[in-house]
Amino acid sequence: MVATNQAQADLGEPGMRVSPELTAPAAPNVVSLRSAANPAEDERIPAFSINGKVYSINRRPKVNKALRYVHLARTRGSEIAIDFMLETLLGTEGYQALMDFDDLTEENLQQVVEAASKIMTGAVEAPKGKQKPASRRSAG
Repeated sequence: MVATNQAQADLGEPGMRVSPELTAPAAPNVVSLRSAANPAEDERIPAFSINGKVYSINRRPKVNKALRYVHLARTRGSEIAIDFMLETLLGTEGYQALMDFDDLTEENLQQVVEAASKIMTGAVEAPKGKQKPASRRSAG
């Protein structure tokens, strides 16, 4: 095959015609992402207390952190994802305090994990007003 500057040489058999959509420049409605000049500070609320010391949780995690949580859950398992989530939302100090608390019960941990999960998964859920319509099969 002889190399040419034509798109057809890259996409298939010689002489094959390429659709104009495949060779057109990028569409004008490409999503352009830019870093925030002044990122908002974490909004923290009380999550749990140990012997009277209150530890807080980030109420609005960054969406990329929530995506990482979902990715870890899918690719490495729920335990790894929960570890990432708790350290991300509680912060290093809060997560360390939880791990160091000798009287932590399964019920206590479950309550913290459930609260954190609602916050983290909420960051990647579709907005309630913009959900896709249900299929005909599920509509009735």
